[in-house]
Amino acid sequence: MNPARIFISYRRDDAAGYARALYDALSRPFGAERVFIDVDDIAAGQAFDEVIRQAVGESKVLLVLVGKRWRGEREGQPPRIDDSDDPVRLEVASALARGMRVIPLLLDGATMPTEQQLPAELRPLARRNALEIGNTRFAADVERLVGALREALGEPAPAPAAPAGRRRVLLGAGLAAAALIGLATVVLLRPAPAPPAPAASRPAVNGTWQAEVEYDWPGARHVERFDFTGEAGELQGSASFLGVRRGALEGSVGADGLRFVTRSAELLDGRSLEQLHRYRGTLVGGEIRFVMQTEGGSSAHVPVAFIARRASSQPAR
Repeated sequence: MNPARIFISYRRDDAAGYARALYDALSRPFGAERVFIDVDDIAAGQAFDEVIRQAVGESKVLLVLVGKRWRGEREGQPPRIDDSDDPVRLEVASALARGMRVIPLLLDGATMPTEQQLPAELRPLARRNALEIGNTRFAADVERLVGALREALGEPAPAPAAPAGRRRVLLGAGLAAAALIGLATVVLLRPAPAPPAPAASRPAVNGTWQAEVEYDWPGARHVERFDFTGEAGELQGSASFLGVRRGALEGSVGADGLRFVTRSAELLDGRSLEQLHRYRGTLVGGEIRFVMQTEGGSSAHVPVAFIARRASSQPAR
């Protein structure tokens, strides 16, 4: 029997960056095969509505990512959530009808819609307890979400490993008790030390990569370039932001992917405001799946998801 799945429901022009960031974050504790996101789990040529219907039916929890445009507001027309064939409406309505655990996630200060703002079959959503997810406290919010998901799935948190110091104390107490009852000799047989584990191989990220990135403000689409070098767990190089090359700082590479930051400046009313851009990437096949979070500046930003591919046929180093 397959373990219960977690279904991520979102509107692409409202929460695509958060959807990718949450998928990556939840895949670590639960496994990628148990987290459904349409971008990864619907193959080319498959019928969208059939795959969604089957995936909802195989899931136990549905996460509804509610941003400030979740209802799909349109100028001069009713919001898209009022359309009978709206994919987000179909996903949430199907989960509510099945009695699934439906958890709204309020992104960056978004608020729950009222019952009057929802079609009849979605009105129970307005009464569901919601969790908040913010870009300035993303890690802590995800940790809280993981705890709620474990409870909903009926899965206990993994038990922490017993500290080595405690094992030594227990061993010493046992030897003392043995001496008190008259044992003449105590022989401790120590196993041979285990050979060191082989070092994990470095993911093949070195080289030049290119990505088309759509940032979280209107009309901001740029082709960005990434140049990476380094050995073992170190990462050096550069990454462009808005077409301007910037040094990759605090870079690291591990089994779970690569991380680095870049810095830029935003001019506002003659003042220069520093921005920090945090990149997290996972190597999947011949591409790097990135999530980039911007901090600082004059306004808050949502995570931006994009895919980088090699810019030439050069071999990975």
